[in-house]
Amino acid sequence: MKQFTTFLLLSILFAYAPSLHAKVYQTPAKSYQTQTAPLAVTGSADGKYTFVLSEGGKIDIYSANGDHDELSVSSEFDAIYASATGDKLWLSSKTTKKVQEILLDFVQNIPIAGSPFLGNEHAPVTIVAFSDFQ
Repeated sequence: MKQFTTFLLLSILFAYAPSLHAKVYQTPAKSYQTQTAPLAVTGSADGKYTFVLSEGGKIDIYSANGDHDELSVSSEFDAIYASATGDKLWLSSKTTKKVQEILLDFVQNIPIAGSPFLGNEHAPVTIVAFSDFQ
């Protein structure tokens, strides 16, 4: 009897499923203005980076905190895919049937204001030594 009841409930559910739908709300989150026409967009799974491949072989990189950077690649590419962490991109071209992998290494700024230092305060290069690790 329990199997019949389950079967009956599932049959009713599937019979009315096409008429069931959920309301979907949308909220625009961000928009990006590129200098050239965008061809493809991808992002890292963690949401830290958005990559926009544009005509002429330009990749715009937008970070979640609002930073923007650019890369130049061959203009033959028309599609872009990002790794989950955003440290690797794959570019592909339909016309040349080529796929290229690009490894990215993002520069991390380390705040050193107020830290002790030796030498000229306005030196063009700063070397940070982490000597407090055990």
